[in-house]
Amino acid sequence: MIVFRCVRCRTELTTAVREVPIPPESSTWAPFEAPVEPCPPRMAPGTYAYDPEPSRFSWGPAPKGRPRGGAPRAPGTAVVVSPGDIRGVEPIERRRIGCCGPMGLDGPNLACAGCGAEVAVEAADCCTWQEIVLDTRFAEAVDAQGRDVSARDVPGS
Repeated sequence: MIVFRCVRCRTELTTAVREVPIPPESSTWAPFEAPVEPCPPRMAPGTYAYDPEPSRFSWGPAPKGRPRGGAPRAPGTAVVVSPGDIRGVEPIERRRIGCCGPMGLDGPNLACAGCGAEVAVEAADCCTWQEIVLDTRFAEAVDAQGRDVSARDVPGS
């Protein structure tokens, strides 16, 4: 089990989670099509997966010493977690645009509560998967002893 924390200030951003394969699109519902209420999140509680197409984080410079998203190393630059596993963040209200919740199309909409770094996108609208996508340029994986395991866990590294 690992925890993701802010690269800048080390604020914990998730509860303890374990890696699983990302669920296929065919097995994940958006709320408007879900046969159950409330719509379940894309990721099961207590799990995370590397996003194979992390296009939400292709803008802006990366922090010093971190890879830039959208580059050839793109797979592994974004991590998807369940909304219930996120903590230590505050909403960026100006980017929480959507009809029933944030769509997640206007850039990071969650900031680290410790330092204000824009660390994640929350998607929770009626037409989107219910998910939190962490930008691993700003969120690192650490084990129970607080050791950085990000480089070891990134596919292709």
